[in-house]
Amino acid sequence: MFAPASGEQPGPAPGGLWPERYDVVMPVLKRDWPAAERGLPYVLQNLPLRRLVVLSAPDILPLLPKDERIVLVDENTLWPGLTLAAVKEAIYRRIYTDKRAGWYFQQFLKLAYARICEGPAYISWDADTIPLRPIPYQNAAGQYLFTLKEELHAPYFDTIRALFGLEKQCPESFIAENMIFDTALVRGMLAEIEANETLEGGPFWERIINAIAREQLAGSAFSEFETFGSYVTARHPGRYATRRLATLRSGKNILGKTPSPAMLAWAGESYDTLSIEKFNASTPLVLLARSPAYRAKHTAAALEAHKQRYRVIPAVYGWGRSLWPRFKAWGGKYKRMLRKRRG
Repeated sequence: MFAPASGEQPGPAPGGLWPERYDVVMPVLKRDWPAAERGLPYVLQNLPLRRLVVLSAPDILPLLPKDERIVLVDENTLWPGLTLAAVKEAIYRRIYTDKRAGWYFQQFLKLAYARICEGPAYISWDADTIPLRPIPYQNAAGQYLFTLKEELHAPYFDTIRALFGLEKQCPESFIAENMIFDTALVRGMLAEIEANETLEGGPFWERIINAIAREQLAGSAFSEFETFGSYVTARHPGRYATRRLATLRSGKNILGKTPSPAMLAWAGESYDTLSIEKFNASTPLVLLARSPAYRAKHTAAALEAHKQRYRVIPAVYGWGRSLWPRFKAWGGKYKRMLRKRRG
């Protein structure tokens, strides 16, 4: 973890923390821009940002702030041939549905950006994630930094094996809400995919689609973060180092959909990053986080631990919707718990 946030607004990073600045690439749909806008001041101040590149459709332009650091790149013209319609068609040809095309498309965009990036590296940042503290991406030795987390999804590694013949490279996962991509290494990885004669298709994204097992393609079977992390670890050992960040992905559970600057500053005392994912849901614990008296006595990490202890975890990626009738029935229990915790 790094220096905690202070006050009600993010402050500038220490001068020595960022030896270089990078394009920060953020794919986002127009309907999701309000979530991205909430964290925008923190992205602009707490990341080593040269400019924020919003990858979206042109109709998002009126929503973007007038800031010379923010530029829009049309997602369907980023790289020749890579369009949402083309990805849908390639997937449909294999499994007769394209319902996950948008999810794959935004990952391909992050990789394709390497082919137009003018810098030595660029950062991918999830639109629903807020950097609460300054986040460095290089260590003192000049190595870029992978953020490690705990996750294991076997289909990702089935696809990596089909692409490169590689097995899982480390016990942890490279999947975080952000990653710094070495531009030259991404270009090399995409070239290797396109040179692999065992894969059908032309451009890298079409070959990735064809490398995914047909029975897995309708789900989640490719991760740009897991793929690049595995590739670099195997092909370019030592180019990257690893680190852990204090992250809270289920921030909406305890802070709600629209946390105030004071609540975010409080969360920044415990966490480096906070995600407000639309598929999550708020819980009654938000009432505690909104209370200045509660925040003065307790940390956000303690409130999250309390949530885990009492299993107040509704609606994560949709599965928790079935819990809501039961959750509401337990209302009396949680009201008593909230009264007790306020003390």
